[in-house]
Amino acid sequence: MPTPEQYLHGVAGEDRGGSRSAPQGSQTPRKKRSRVHTIFRWTGRFILLVVLAIIVYAGYLVHSVAKISTQPVSFTGLSADASGRTNVLILGVGDPGHAGQNLSDTIMVLSLNTKTQQVAQISVPRDLRVDIPGYGAAKINAANADGGPGLAEQTVSNTLGIPINYYVKTDFTGLSEIVDAVGGIDVDVQQELEDPEYPCANNQYKVCGLDIRPGLQHMNGALALEYVRCRKGTCGNDFGRAARQQVVLNLVRKKILTWQVLLDPTKLQKIVAAVRDNVQTDLGAVQMAEFARDWEQSQSHNPVQLVFSTAPGGYLSPAAGSTDLLPIGGNFSAIQQKVQHIFGN
Repeated sequence: MPTPEQYLHGVAGEDRGGSRSAPQGSQTPRKKRSRVHTIFRWTGRFILLVVLAIIVYAGYLVHSVAKISTQPVSFTGLSADASGRTNVLILGVGDPGHAGQNLSDTIMVLSLNTKTQQVAQISVPRDLRVDIPGYGAAKINAANADGGPGLAEQTVSNTLGIPINYYVKTDFTGLSEIVDAVGGIDVDVQQELEDPEYPCANNQYKVCGLDIRPGLQHMNGALALEYVRCRKGTCGNDFGRAARQQVVLNLVRKKILTWQVLLDPTKLQKIVAAVRDNVQTDLGAVQMAEFARDWEQSQSHNPVQLVFSTAPGGYLSPAAGSTDLLPIGGNFSAIQQKVQHIFGN
């Protein structure tokens, strides 16, 4: 007498039509073909969904790049000089409504030699007195306010004696949101930073002060912004701020290029949104990707970090009777020599 399990598996000896059932574990050719067909059908559907998802996300990226770039559909590679060197000017400005929002209080050149895989970060103080084409002698941070990134590129190029190939301009909110998007950054604070005059986050005309303790700290966007903006008290004036900006820029780069971020759609979406809403550039999408790749590869060759300052060997001196800074010797020849040969060639 068949057991209940045999009835459940259809091997009781005869089916409803009285015919002999197939031995357990065997399949007819028709059933095998049907199963293979089902596998192929579902595999095809999965591949189609993946392709559609990639297309949709690519469209989202292109749409986002179109909002920040003056040449979003450019497919040309990075421009470079004969030695393979590409120079990108980074400008940091205030948020809309901030006092002097168009003054570029952060001026940094990322110089990348793609042939030798070397990179240098060169910070120029905002109070450096230079000749702004068409406007005369003024602090270098006024160039962007006078004529936008194009005039800032020309002014920095004339001052440092190197061509500027591209620019990237961002505001306070951009830095804060990008740091939050990557899940924060771990900063080794070398000394206590105390600025009793630091403005409140929600009211620039009110003083809240800040106190950042030394040691390794995990910083969110708001704290990272305070870390790179403070310049009074023990924060080390504008030169100390510039050095910290270089540190934070490197930490953000490292965090973005980790697999934990690159394979996290939520974090990627937040990064893209932060960049889309707060960054302007003349780099195209392909050039952005190429520069990011080469910048990462260059980290194995001891990146050069240079902050022009009034410290010994800093190439600058204070101007008498003003907050302006001047090049030692009265001209920029020594600074230009340093920048042009920053990789020792």
